[in-house]
Amino acid sequence: MDRLIQNYLIDLFADNGIALEADEDWLLTEGEDFPAIRGIWHEDKEGGMGRLDIDIVLDEERTIEESFGGIGKGKEGCRDALDSFARNDFHVVLAACWHTVNGRKLGVRELVAGGQRFTAYIGDFTLRGEKDAPMEIPEDGLSALEAAIATAPLTGDVHWIRVFYGNVGDGKNQVEVLLDNEPWAAGHKAIASVDWPQHERYYSLRNFIALLPAD
Repeated sequence: MDRLIQNYLIDLFADNGIALEADEDWLLTEGEDFPAIRGIWHEDKEGGMGRLDIDIVLDEERTIEESFGGIGKGKEGCRDALDSFARNDFHVVLAACWHTVNGRKLGVRELVAGGQRFTAYIGDFTLRGEKDAPMEIPEDGLSALEAAIATAPLTGDVHWIRVFYGNVGDGKNQVEVLLDNEPWAAGHKAIASVDWPQHERYYSLRNFIALLPAD
């Protein structure tokens, strides 16, 4: 499975103008130690959804840690999880870590947080499940999160935010918002306050944002 993951990532980056080469488990840009990326697939022993962990090392002290569920067994599930990474995080990661920005695939704007200016690379909210239902992202979905970012005590480093919203049905939901891999209460409150579309069947929305100190 490691070969499948590495080949997928090499091709994905190559399609966007970045050449990566393998160094044991990691993929690196030639001549550079950072950033480095790897993927690890975990098959569910009970036949449920497997999990793909993506690690992106920014420097000797900081690593972006993301996980994606994969529907299917073996290679099928792993490819499904890799496709989720490509749809959701990839273009944000490409911009923030490899400095290659595709303006058609993400939003770019300036934000102020903790008295510092940041360039925000904002991915789309990606939908999983409930594919037959029309899905419009509420206008305040992103603005509520930006308001929380503005009050966050951020340092002058790279920061990243992952948002997950799951509609369980019967008015119930799941919300998880991470800032730099850790649960973020203010972000959770912001996302939970939004009037997300309600459906009888399960669906989830996921979003990834990177913040880089502005020059």
